[in-house]
Amino acid sequence: MNKISMLPLRNSNVSLSMHWQVLAPKECAQIVAQANMSAWNCKLPLGPGNVPVFPDTKEVKAIERQRLPLGKNGYPLDQINFGVCQVNSDAWRFELTGVPADDMPWLSRQKKGNYSEDDWQVDIGPGFTSSRKLSFILQLSDPSSYDGGDVILHNMNTDTQGFRQQGTLIVFPSYWLHRITPVTRGTRHFISGWLHGHSFR
Repeated sequence: MNKISMLPLRNSNVSLSMHWQVLAPKECAQIVAQANMSAWNCKLPLGPGNVPVFPDTKEVKAIERQRLPLGKNGYPLDQINFGVCQVNSDAWRFELTGVPADDMPWLSRQKKGNYSEDDWQVDIGPGFTSSRKLSFILQLSDPSSYDGGDVILHNMNTDTQGFRQQGTLIVFPSYWLHRITPVTRGTRHFISGWLHGHSFR
């Protein structure tokens, strides 16, 4: 048998990230305004069975989270899902099942604070996080309102300035190492979440 024919099909896009604008600045401001001011919490959230929602993340007081408020027809998650599924079909081609009820997106705010820039993390882990396939970050803040807070993807060529633009959705594989640099001025708001799927195939 020809050994070359036994090689697996390979997808060069496994190390790809994508970003594009999905919301207007006014829409971003409205999402931030809908936050429950008493619900912000810097403690790492726990999922089913008290498994950390962010499996490889240390607790950082400079970052607070709450569940993303959803509007009519699941807005803005409906727009995020539609966009991510479209680019997935062209790039990664993962088998996706959507966003499960036990791992819904988070609305976050990042303030000025001291923490290590070396805290690389992946979004996939044991338990209910093991089915994450694509991670997304939606930038809600005007980039001129804060300094720092950059999304960095390990060993991947990225458009740092493009990533910062208000209303921009960043998508990358959940197994990819990434980090967010400290905010040195102002406050950065963003949405983070994941699209899940069956065992990788």
